[in-house]
Formats: sequence, structure tokens, C-alpha cells
Amino acid sequence: MKLKLIIAFLLIVSGSSICAAQVPAKKTDLTVADREAWQKVLRWPAELEEQWRHSRTSNDPEQSGLVFYSLGQGNYLVGIEVHESSYQPRYVFMHYAASGKSRLLKLKTYERDDESGAISMRSLAEVEGVPTFDAARKQLVFYTKGRGTSDCGSLVRYNITPTRAVPTEARVHACYDNYSLGLTDPMRWAKVKRL
Repeated sequence: MKLKLIIAFLLIVSGSSICAAQVPAKKTDLTVADREAWQKVLRWPAELEEQWRHSRTSNDPEQSGLVFYSLGQGNYLVGIEVHESSYQPRYVFMHYAASGKSRLLKLKTYERDDESGAISMRSLAEVEGVPTFDAARKQLVFYTKGRGTSDCGSLVRYNITPTRAVPTEARVHACYDNYSLGLTDPMRWAKVKRL
């Protein structure tokens, strides 16, 4: 009986170490090879991975397009570039827990109509813009340019939970034909009242 318990224990321990070996330990200074390993674990859509590979402007193996932002207590926001672009790439974001659970997040996006001024909202998994991470607040900040002059678009802050990206602040500005109405400082854009 003791021998069976010892054998069972050894099988469980060796099996769990094999499973643990599948999750890459590296979360900083990621390479394309690291991205491939993480794609197998996080399983973001294969068609988006293929899209990223076709859009790449460089074959530099150090440019992985993958970033882990620590949310604390073994939780991470993962930013995954899925289409390179000169000034506004496309991304998907995932919540990843050290326990092995991951989830693709949808982000609520905002846009102000140039004619009516009405604000529209959409919930998207793939978003276009420039992400930054506020490490002090543990928030994703996502800036979407309406055009290359950066005088219109949206700026949204999100709290990240294991299941959702929750907007805490959103600012939008329409792309007026009269460029003198444009504001290049997103912090001066009007706040969205209903998030």
C-alpha cells in the first residue's frame, strides 16, 4: 500500500512539473520566440497572430509586440500587438493569472460624431491606438488618434479585472474640418459622462 502511494505521489509531482514547464517564466524583455511560447499558453486567436506576422515591418527577433503589466498578486494585463502600424497599431488585451487562467478582454471604445457631436460606444476585443500603463493606479490608458494630426480621437482609462476592462474615465474630441477647432492635448478633450 505504501509503495502504491509513493508511486502515485511521484506521478503527480512529475506530471505537475511537466505542466508547469509549459508556462514560460519570462515576462520581460520578450522576444518573438517568447511570444510563440506565450501564444500557446494564452491562446489568443491564431488569425490575429497570422495578421501580426504579415504586418511586421522588421524581422528583428527582439521586437515581440507582447508586454506584461503587473496588476499585483500574480495577475497581469497582457498587451498583444496584432497589427503593426506607423502611428497607431492594433492590439488585443488579456487578463492572465499565475494560476494559469487567462481571458481575452473587450474594451469599451468611444467616438464623437463630427457632425452631430453625439458620442457612440462600442465594445471591441481588437482596438487601434497607443497603450500605456499607469503602474501606480494599475490602469490601462488607451489613446486613439482620429487622424495623424492628433487633434481628435479618444483617451480612455480602464481598471482591469479578471473578466473585464472597466472604463473609469473617457475623453473624446471630434475631427472637425476646421483644424483650428482641434485640440492636441487629450486632457483638454470633453469627458464622457456616461461610461
